[in-house]
Amino acid sequence: MKNTKQIFTTILTLSAVAFLTACGSSNQVGSSDLSSRVTPTDNTSSSTKPLAYCNQASGSDITAKLRAYVDASNNVRMDYAYARLTALPATFKSDQTYIAMWKWMTNTSGATYLDPTPLQFLVANASTGQVLTGWKTTLRWSDVVTIASGMGITDPQTFFNSVNILVDLKDTQGEYDVLRISNYDLSTNKMLNQVDGLLPLFYANPADYAFEATGATRATVLQNLHPFKNYKDQGYSAAQFTSMAQGLCF
Repeated sequence: MKNTKQIFTTILTLSAVAFLTACGSSNQVGSSDLSSRVTPTDNTSSSTKPLAYCNQASGSDITAKLRAYVDASNNVRMDYAYARLTALPATFKSDQTYIAMWKWMTNTSGATYLDPTPLQFLVANASTGQVLTGWKTTLRWSDVVTIASGMGITDPQTFFNSVNILVDLKDTQGEYDVLRISNYDLSTNKMLNQVDGLLPLFYANPADYAFEATGATRATVLQNLHPFKNYKDQGYSAAQFTSMAQGLCF
């Protein structure tokens, strides 16, 4: 993954909080298969199934791409993920709103649990890997407008197309399924819009994703978030799903 080594090195010097253990537990939603993410220690037949290292989530006024975090040793880390905001609300661009991020999980029955603690994240230059902010739990345009100006950028969307957001999931076991990005009114703190996206890694073929490691049918709420749900059982090959998933990367 491009520039991972530079970002990883900077993270080590920024804050020890990045390496805290996972927050929350699957027993809060009952029995589950430790989420829909394929962990590095997964002992299923994942090696024969196409995996999605990237994802895209589109909602009302917000679109985000997600990417699995791979460290300097080329190991996938469950406790981090990259995000890129590819479409922003007009209210965010005019500095009337701010963004926060959350994680949630579910079980086979569809019961969900939203971790009430907002996630920490930082912003890094996508081209150089240079970390541009400290760890934050909220973000508004005025927080980075000076940084953007220093890069010769005055438009919010151009700036966010040029940076990666590293999200500290505090989830070393990969228990949580979904990253939620929410946009809030600056004056009232009321949530205006949000988008949910499956956290990579997950099975790129929606037919594979439809079942947990135990063989139980995965919760419908998660299946509906799969980026290729409309291609289920349409005869696409593993190579095609792999290529489609790679097309979502950044």
